[in-house]
Amino acid sequence: MTSQLNLKNNSPVLMNLSEEEQFQKVCAFLEKDIIEALKLANSTLRSKKYFQDLLGRGLEVADASEIEVWLKYLVPRLGMRYVINVLEGKLIEQPQKVNKAMYWLPKFLNRTNEREMNLFKNLENKILELTVNHVTV
Repeated sequence: MTSQLNLKNNSPVLMNLSEEEQFQKVCAFLEKDIIEALKLANSTLRSKKYFQDLLGRGLEVADASEIEVWLKYLVPRLGMRYVINVLEGKLIEQPQKVNKAMYWLPKFLNRTNEREMNLFKNLENKILELTVNHVTV
């Protein structure tokens, strides 16, 4: 495999690997090109657990602008409700990371889905409550 990440060149090669091996390659590619690596993940990986792992990694390593890219590729695979639940679970321990993601999350909301909108608003209210109670978000 070449050192330069190229989706067209790597996707067929990855198809011959087990899904675990594909996931490991995607993780290695994340160091070189986040967008191409996430595209590669979407074209090769099937198991939700790998996308859950990628979301966790994205929340850990992404800066305030990069998190948008992670969300763009992972929200459709995981679902908005799952992503909001993950963010809610990280709110107390990692409020800054949640806040970075919340900035971009409305871009990916289905505004016609009432349940999704309610979950998002509830999380916004929890963040506001923490802010009012003097916890830095």
